Amino acid sequence: MEALNRLRQTALITLVIVLLLILLSLTDSSFRLGRYKFKRVDLLSDIKTTGLYRKSPLSGRLLTDSVIRADSITRAAFKADPASVIDFGSDSLPELRHFFESLFQTQQKQKKTRIGYFGDSMIEGDLVTQDLRSTLQDTFGGIGVGFMPVTSIVAGFRQTILHTFSGNWQTYTLLDHSGANHVLGISGFDFVPATVGTADRATTGPGSWVKYSAVSKNRLNRFYNVRLFYGSAKGPSNYVTAGGRNFSLDGTSAVNELQLLKGYPVQSVQAAFQCQDRVNVFGFSLEGDSGVYVDNFSFRGNSGMPLTKIPADILSGINSRLDYGLIILHYGVNVVNEKVTDFSWYERGMTEVVNHLKAAMPNTSILIISAGDKSIRRDGEYITDPSVPLVIDIQKRVAQKTDVAFWNLYEAMGGYNSMVKWVQGDTVLANKDYTHPNFRGARKIADLLYKHLMTEYKTYVRKKV
Repeated sequence: MEALNRLRQTALITLVIVLLLILLSLTDSSFRLGRYKFKRVDLLSDIKTTGLYRKSPLSGRLLTDSVIRADSITRAAFKADPASVIDFGSDSLPELRHFFESLFQTQQKQKKTRIGYFGDSMIEGDLVTQDLRSTLQDTFGGIGVGFMPVTSIVAGFRQTILHTFSGNWQTYTLLDHSGANHVLGISGFDFVPATVGTADRATTGPGSWVKYSAVSKNRLNRFYNVRLFYGSAKGPSNYVTAGGRNFSLDGTSAVNELQLLKGYPVQSVQAAFQCQDRVNVFGFSLEGDSGVYVDNFSFRGNSGMPLTKIPADILSGINSRLDYGLIILHYGVNVVNEKVTDFSWYERGMTEVVNHLKAAMPNTSILIISAGDKSIRRDGEYITDPSVPLVIDIQKRVAQKTDVAFWNLYEAMGGYNSMVKWVQGDTVLANKDYTHPNFRGARKIADLLYKHLMTEYKTYVRKKV
């Protein structure tokens, strides 16, 4: 009988609490205590499927085309489709001409076109880039994933290659306060293999190793060419073994290249390092002889501004070997903050980044991709973070000031509150953090980008021929 009474008491207490929460949900229960703000109670917020976002008008600032060049054709195209690519180069010298000419040569003469896609967690694990690469390779040819880092915190997440490595690599990044010995590669990483007492060129010694294996997917099931990129080597006794062959790491340039495999298909490659001295390893490239390659340079939590830490001679050195037709800068979500209204510091920082890249890679086109939509929860409703349009306006202004191209991902996603629809729609395109796209969403972004780039490319070809 006593146990029964306790059950009734528990049920009664639970009922009272639920009724109290429902009552609070029907009122504005938010309040402030000092500098802390307590949100409104909404008992049903997690199971509501409709009415979770406000039907607010699009930000007036974002609709303005004050930063669009005074070209009537571009202005008309922008008004017809705010998600179209805007080229802030001049009419006679459009910014994307380097990329489109490279694509044209690839299409006509089976040459290579390379894209360096820099971004934050939005492209981590080869998201977006894997689909953009696949579509471009279907159209223009190409086999392989392109550039690969030596180690990666998302190696197990990536689906386009099997990537394993020993645990004795030292990894330095552009977010570290590293010393002069640490030279960052184009990806923003410096990988240093463990040193050994005797460099015996054996593949089973105590040195560091990395292995890449192809996956069972079209255009990703084999490699034809494997290249290694590393910095200036200081000593005579540093080696790497791959494919049964030994190679000396004795280059003295800022960026040195070793062709480990060439011209015949393999399904995996392991590189074992035997180094008595410090060697800065930047990464590998796995590719074919022609076609398009999209290199994923993802860096979690990066605003994009630290890219100036990558030395100009490293950028120009790697570009002299990989010949980038296009550099994409896809950032912004890490600076979005509802409490910030002045992003002039970001404008200054990203302007410096673009000018740094242009100086080091003068014959490479640059495209800035805006932040996508990101939601915050306010009074139980998901709405676009009010700073998103401000950041996009800044990114567009940076593109105009530096005469590069710009693509508005936010508009391409659907504009205001599109992230809510991506999360809650019948086809779920984004994660519950209301910030990051999932695999489907990443594919949609890649498809949209491909569509808009090809629209501009076809215009370029029509004018050319």
